[in-house]
Amino acid sequence: MMGQKKICILVLNYKYLKMKKLLFPCLVLSLIFLSCNQVPNGELSGVLNDNTTEVEMTKELMKKYSEGNFREIADMISDDSGEYYFNNVKVDKEGWLSAAEGHHDLFENIQNDTEGINLTSAKYNNGTTWSMAWFQWTGKGKYTGDDVKIIVHHGFRFEDEKIVSAYHFFDPSLLDRETKAAEAMSKTSKRVIGLAELKVNKGYSSSDVEEFLIRFSKFVRETEPGTYDFGYFISSNGKRVNLVEKYYTSSDFVHHLNNFEKSDYSKEFMKLFTLNKVIIAGDASDELKAKAKAYGAELRPQIGGWIN
Repeated sequence: MMGQKKICILVLNYKYLKMKKLLFPCLVLSLIFLSCNQVPNGELSGVLNDNTTEVEMTKELMKKYSEGNFREIADMISDDSGEYYFNNVKVDKEGWLSAAEGHHDLFENIQNDTEGINLTSAKYNNGTTWSMAWFQWTGKGKYTGDDVKIIVHHGFRFEDEKIVSAYHFFDPSLLDRETKAAEAMSKTSKRVIGLAELKVNKGYSSSDVEEFLIRFSKFVRETEPGTYDFGYFISSNGKRVNLVEKYYTSSDFVHHLNNFEKSDYSKEFMKLFTLNKVIIAGDASDELKAKAKAYGAELRPQIGGWIN
């Protein structure tokens, strides 16, 4: 009987071991499968899916944009949100629609898919749903004749099948170039340039001029967001200086003059320099023209070229 029991136990153990060998790989494969399908629990973790309503809506939006019919998808965009960005420039819904239309005023044959579009959607654990696209934007400039290629990424956040946030990221330099060429052709640029020739007063050296301009330039940079170019250039003998100042609008130029006149830098400036000639070039407003009189400035409207 004991021998029979031993034989029975050995048979059972053999069957158990054989089953264990079969079950273990299955168990490992099951665990791997489960772990691969588990979604991490971080707020910015989630699930990617390129076959969603949001993806299809984004495809339709991009198609209408390239066709020049962007307003046809206006209903996709929320009226209540203003979280629409082109790089760091924030616009409202109308601003977005107008900007898209404006691209077709500057370029022809606009396409989003010359190199294919990488487009998907993400449903994050924080409850938000986004579509995200990466692609190469192409077009031909109507004013420069240049063939333009720009790498673009945009992300749209959706709520109830409406876009409530939009972020576009791209290098705007080629768009800006075409805009300036268009403004030059139509002479509609709002930018204004201040030009002056200054005499360095007796008793002051090039080092004195440089030290003053380091402090003055810092002051302008920190207090005048509308001043986008601010350069001073000295002659080889250190006795004459030319200044070139550029402003986005006449209002920005007026702000600069008011800012300058109220500061202590105006007194230092007049001790250091004598104004020989001042020119205000571009689209000067009546307010700027009135300010110009105090400096004996000559006004010169734009006749051609473009203003960077």
